Amino acid sequence: MKRVKNTKMTTSLKKRREQEYQAAIHDILICSKSELAPFATAFSFSPENFEQQKFGTIFGIIKVDDHSEDSSYVVNLLTSVIKKEYFGKPHRSAEESFEASLRKANLALAELVRHGATGWAGKINFAAGAIERNNLHFSCLGNASIFLIRGGEIAEISAELEEEKDAESHPLKTFSNTSSGKLEIGDKLIFTTHELTDIFSREELRQNASHFSREEFPGFLEISLRANSELAGTIIVDLAESIEMKPVVVEAPVIGKETVKKIDSFVGARDIIEKEMPSRDLEHILRDEAPVPRESSRKNIFSGLLGKATNAFSWISRSVKKIKFGHFFAKISSWARYSFSKIKPVFSFLLSKLKKINWKNKETLAKIAGGIVILAIASYVAVIFVKNKNEQKRLAQETAVQTTEPAPDPQNLDDINVKNIEVVEEAATLPQEETSLVSLDNTLYAISGKDRTVAKINIDSKNAEETKSDISSGNFGLMTAMPNLKSLFFLTEDRKVIAFTPVNNNFQENSISLPANLRGRDIKSYLTYLYVLDIGGSQIYRYPRAEGGFGEMQNWLRTATDLKNAKGIAINGDLYLAESDKITAYLQGKVDESISFEKTNVPLAIDKIFSETDMEGVYALDNKNRRIVKFGKDGKILNQYWNVDFSSIKDFSVDEKNKIVYLLKNNQLLKFSIGE
Repeated sequence: MKRVKNTKMTTSLKKRREQEYQAAIHDILICSKSELAPFATAFSFSPENFEQQKFGTIFGIIKVDDHSEDSSYVVNLLTSVIKKEYFGKPHRSAEESFEASLRKANLALAELVRHGATGWAGKINFAAGAIERNNLHFSCLGNASIFLIRGGEIAEISAELEEEKDAESHPLKTFSNTSSGKLEIGDKLIFTTHELTDIFSREELRQNASHFSREEFPGFLEISLRANSELAGTIIVDLAESIEMKPVVVEAPVIGKETVKKIDSFVGARDIIEKEMPSRDLEHILRDEAPVPRESSRKNIFSGLLGKATNAFSWISRSVKKIKFGHFFAKISSWARYSFSKIKPVFSFLLSKLKKINWKNKETLAKIAGGIVILAIASYVAVIFVKNKNEQKRLAQETAVQTTEPAPDPQNLDDINVKNIEVVEEAATLPQEETSLVSLDNTLYAISGKDRTVAKINIDSKNAEETKSDISSGNFGLMTAMPNLKSLFFLTEDRKVIAFTPVNNNFQENSISLPANLRGRDIKSYLTYLYVLDIGGSQIYRYPRAEGGFGEMQNWLRTATDLKNAKGIAINGDLYLAESDKITAYLQGKVDESISFEKTNVPLAIDKIFSETDMEGVYALDNKNRRIVKFGKDGKILNQYWNVDFSSIKDFSVDEKNKIVYLLKNNQLLKFSIGE
C-alpha cells in the first residue's frame, strides 16, 4: 500500500503549544429512493472504551455506482470491516490501524471476486479519514474528493493520491494509497462524492464555507444535494479547540500547488467561541440605554424630570424664536392704529372694572390665576400651531424647488467617471405599468404590484406574456429570483410568500413565519436562503430553505442599525445595504470595515441597488440626478451613466455578460449599452 507522507497540509509554526483538539463531524447522506439505500453510506465511528481513545475517530463515505444485486452487499461489508479492523488492535498507532483497515477491506473485496461478484469493480467511490488529536490520515478512490479549507484558501488534498489504473483487475489493490498530515484550529475538511462538485465549483465551496457558520454550512450543503441528487454523500469536519481553551491565532498557509484567489465576499473566518451579549433589562434594551442603579433611583428620577422640564422649556423657547414675529407684525402695522382707536372704549371699560376688584379676596385671586393659566395654555397652543404652519410651508417650498430643479448636465457635472449615454432603446412594451424587475436564467420578469400577475419578457419579440396566480393572496409587493431552485418568490401585501416556477407556470404558497408588524422594503436570495429587509424593525431577516417553504427566522444583522431610510439590498458576496445617500457593505451580519464606498461629488439620492453573485459591480439608481452609478465591490466608483431620460425609473437590471442595462419605466422596458 502506497503512503504519501508529509503532505502540504503541514504548516510550520515557530512555537506550537500542546493543545486539546476537538473535531466536529457532520455527515450527510442523500437517498431519494429506498431501492438505492444499499449502495451508499456515510459513517463515523468513535472509540467505545478507554483503550480505543488514542485512535480518535474514523469516518468516510462509500458509494457504489453499480446497482446490481451482487453489489448490494459491498457498502455494508466495507463499513463493518473497516470499523472492526481500525479499533481491533490497541498496540498499533492510529496511522497503522488506518492502513490496516484498508488492507482488510481489500481482502474482503477479493473474497467477493472469488465468489464471482465483480459488478462493483472500478465503480466504488470512497473518501475516508481518521483523526486522532490534530493528525489526519486519509484515503480517496474513484469519483470522490477531499478538500481542506484553511486561512481563506482551499485545496483538493486528495489530488496528491495516485489512482491505480489496474484496480479493476487487482481487487487487492483497490484501496492502495493513503496520506497523512497535521490539522490546525479553524481547518475545515470536506469529504464528498462527485455530486457536490457537480453543483458547486471549488471556489463556490470556499465562499459558502466562509459565508455560513460552522453550524449552518452542513445544512446548506444538504439542502443543495437534496434538490439536485438522488444518491450522494458528504462529510464536513471542523477542527476546534476544546471549550476551556482560548483560540490560538494560526498563520494561514499556502495549500497545494494551485493558486487560489482570495475570497471577494463573505471573507474571514468566524470566531469559534462567540462572546455572549451581557444580559440587560428589557426596558433599557428597547431604549438602548444603560440600566440605572437602584440605589440612586430617586435622585435620577428627580434629575430626569428636571432635565425633561429644561428640555421642554428650551424647545418652547426655540419654537418661539423660529416664529417670524417681525414679519407678522409688519403685516398688521397698517391697521394697528385704526384697530386701537376702535377698541379704546373697551380698554377704558375694563380699567374701570379692575379698579373695583377686591384684590385681598382669595377666591377672586384664584379665579384670576386660573385665567392666567388658561391664557398661557392657549398661547402655547397658538405658538405650536403657527410653528407647524410655517414648517409645512417651508417643506412645501423645498419640495417645489426639488421638483423643478433641473437635472445636472454631464458636461458641467464635476464628478467621477461620468459617461453620457447617448442611445437609449425600447427593449419591450409591457401590458401595464410595472414596478419590479428581476432576471432568472437570462430571462427578465416584472410585476406591477396591482394584481397577482407576473410578466415574462421576450426581448426578441419585444413583448411580454402574463401569468396570473390562482392562489388566494394579496397583490405581489416584492420579488426576487432564486436561481438554485429555478424559481421566483413574491412577498405579498398580506405577508405571504408565493413561489413561481416558470418552467411549468406553477404558483405555490410557501410556509414562512414573518413578523406581524413587518414593513418589508426589499427581499433578496442567496443560494437557498431568503433575506427580508424590514425598515420597521430595523433588521434583515434570513430564512433557510425547508420542506414546503422556509425555516426559522434569524436576525441576520448583529449590530443595532437604524434602517428607516433603507432603500434596498443586494448580495454579491457581501450584502450591500443602500440608504438614501450611501451604501454599506455587511459581512456575516456585521459592517465590513474593509470596504468603504467612495462618495460622488454630487450627493447620491439612491432609489434602487442591484448586484448579483459573481458580478463585477454594485449598481445604484439615482433618479434625481438621472444616473446609474457603478461601484466596484471594493467601493470604488468605476462609472456613472447619465442620460436625461433616467428619471421616474421604477427598477433596473444589469446584464454584465452582454454589457446591457435594462430600465423599467411606466409600461416600457428600456435598455442601453455599457460596453467600452
